[in-house]
Amino acid sequence: MFNPSVTTQQPLSLGQIYGDVTSRELFNNGTVSVRNATESAEDMEFVGKLVVEGFERKFVHATSRASLPAMRTLYSNNMKGRPPLFYERHFIAECNGEKAGVCVLRYHGDSKLFPERDGDVPPLGCCDLCGLVLLDLGTSTEVPAGKCYVDHITVDSRFRGKGIGKILLDMAEIDAKKRGCKEIFLGVATNNRAKNLYERQGYVTKETISLCCCGMWCLTGEREFASMEKVLI
Repeated sequence: MFNPSVTTQQPLSLGQIYGDVTSRELFNNGTVSVRNATESAEDMEFVGKLVVEGFERKFVHATSRASLPAMRTLYSNNMKGRPPLFYERHFIAECNGEKAGVCVLRYHGDSKLFPERDGDVPPLGCCDLCGLVLLDLGTSTEVPAGKCYVDHITVDSRFRGKGIGKILLDMAEIDAKKRGCKEIFLGVATNNRAKNLYERQGYVTKETISLCCCGMWCLTGEREFASMEKVLI
């Protein structure tokens, strides 16, 4: 999946973790804190809600607006009963104690560690199921060894412009370096203004991806994506 969060803040230095950090927190600057997700009902509901809101246009294109609640249930179900490492891939940002943003990472081998499960899919019509298959076909990404993939990053619209997207990207880089990665990469629609944020963060467009005629549009609801990478120093 691709990434819609927008922020206007300037970059933080890597590893700038300060403030009163609790045992559950990875970052706290007094206003914004970041922690890993848990298997709590509240966290699962929040991640499902925010991912679907952040990528609403793609989900509506693939299924229908009436199916958005089912999409939230799908993402919430996907978080149930996973091993501890799965939740370490999920970062939740809070602003003044309110959940505000989500970042989800993937590493090489995660598709085998955390396989998709048919039971996570709520009841859907045939057309919606076909649309989801096409969306997955258009956005699925293999993660090479030594790289980290930013699968999802999105910030609640109420909290945009506060630097939360930037902080989540910093946390993603810290986690990737901790796990021995030399590069981090993501995909974003070329007409998405979040691309400017990624460029300020140091990501460079390696290639643009489109299909002949309206192929990419049919799969994802977008005509062109940029594959962006950053070398981790």
